[in-house]
Amino acid sequence: MRRTTLIAAAVAVLCSAPAFAGDLMTGGIPMGSTSNLGVISNTAAGIQNKAQQQVFGVQAGGGLAGPFGTASNLGNVSNLAAGVGNKAKQQVFGVQTGGMGGGVKTPFALGGFNSNAGNVSNSAVGIGNTAQQQVKAMQFGAPGALFNQNLGTVSNLAAGIGNKAQQQVTGIQK
Repeated sequence: MRRTTLIAAAVAVLCSAPAFAGDLMTGGIPMGSTSNLGVISNTAAGIQNKAQQQVFGVQAGGGLAGPFGTASNLGNVSNLAAGVGNKAKQQVFGVQTGGMGGGVKTPFALGGFNSNAGNVSNSAVGIGNTAQQQVKAMQFGAPGALFNQNLGTVSNLAAGIGNKAQQQVTGIQK
């Protein structure tokens, strides 16, 4: 009975030890987390305005994030012409990559959890507006990861009278 109580107490102490990266001596599990957020917007609003934007962006998850580490990348891109006679033109090139997958080089690791999300919207709203958008996006999961998720959402809207919303999107997910 005493031996079982001592073993249970030892397990509780080891499991409650802090889990710092590389802290294998105290029973901790190497963990790591990286998160990237990019918000890009281009707006021409009012009467007879022009907005032009060119963007090149790279979001990369962390290196070796640990066997249960996470790497997440989120990119939001919007282009809007609203009002009367506005022109909004946007060109975006984006790359999102996961980390090293956590357990690539450790013998008993399960790999990390990586997610890439990209949201792209183009809108011409009002009277006689033009919104043009070109997007080239690449999303890559992490090699050796337990879980990789790539999500791309694209929307194009022309609402009102005499509006033009033109959008060209090229996407690669791997």
